[in-house]
Amino acid sequence: MSFKLKNLLFGVTAGLALAVAAQSAVADTLDTIQQRKKILVAIDVGNPPHGMMDANFKPVGSDVETARLLAKDMGVELEIVQVTAPNRVQYLLSKKADIVVSALSITDERKKVIDYSTPYAELQSIVAAPAAMDIKSYADLSGKSVAVTRGTVNDQELTRGVASVPNVKVVRFDDDPTSTAAISSGQLQVYASSMPLITQLKKTDPKADLQTKFVMKSFPLAIALRKQEPKLQAWLDDWVKKNLANGKLVEIYKRYHGVDIDPGKLAAE
Repeated sequence: MSFKLKNLLFGVTAGLALAVAAQSAVADTLDTIQQRKKILVAIDVGNPPHGMMDANFKPVGSDVETARLLAKDMGVELEIVQVTAPNRVQYLLSKKADIVVSALSITDERKKVIDYSTPYAELQSIVAAPAAMDIKSYADLSGKSVAVTRGTVNDQELTRGVASVPNVKVVRFDDDPTSTAAISSGQLQVYASSMPLITQLKKTDPKADLQTKFVMKSFPLAIALRKQEPKLQAWLDDWVKKNLANGKLVEIYKRYHGVDIDPGKLAAE
């Protein structure tokens, strides 16, 4: 065999080996979870009623229950990786978590760096303020300060909405509890947040004078995973569809949020 032919065959063999190795790496995450017998799920436990700590300092909430059901159906142990809204995606990309189940909305910006499962719930991003305030649109926020949690879809939508509105002060906080505390204490009066968080705030503080002024946008919520994970993607999509159809995910959401979700609407998004 000639030297050139040997080199050619070696190059072809090496290329095939690299291709096989790359394909194995792409499909490896689900196998890793199952071999580890544990799934690492990133959840913000400071975002009630999606995630919070109960009186015994145990994680509870709709996303916590969703993650528990997912781990049970996968046949593995659940380990909750506690995150905040701004660092959810970073924890996923740095492989500190296998997936994110944390009120994560599907956005075009996030699609550039992560993949999503089929939507399992929906979230309304709203602007809330005291009943006496006449606010019907972004234009009415002129001259006002608005609290929002940094890095959330609420932050993104508010920033877009007031881009051409003069004299709006957007006050960003690092997590939902801090944003909520600023409203509860009277430091700020206008809050760009999610409907469930406003509902939870009014439950814990019945004196809170907050009224939904307008909906910025409705977002489907989905499980986030890293890109190029086809096996895990397929498993998650199938799991979400089955548990929407059998009503388990609908019941979890209803129990914590007090509203129904429409599986048919989610399937169309």
